[in-house]
Amino acid sequence: MTDSKQNKASADTQTLEQQMEALASIVEKLENPDVALEESLSLYEKGMQLVAAASRSLDTAEQRVALVSESGEVQDFNS
Repeated sequence: MTDSKQNKASADTQTLEQQMEALASIVEKLENPDVALEESLSLYEKGMQLVAAASRSLDTAEQRVALVSESGEVQDFNS
């Protein structure tokens, strides 16, 4: 498995909170002017994979959200 695929698989198994913490760490590293170009590119790729995984996590959570109507019936979020 390539590094890119491993990073994606790793990002998908993390909780949203872990993904956000990892993104914050990556941003902090990228803000350092002493980081080499190759490392910056690698960090950027990992960050984009984390953003995609976090987006999928949020989409899944949104699908699980239900609204309770005034009558007490549970309705799908998208209804």
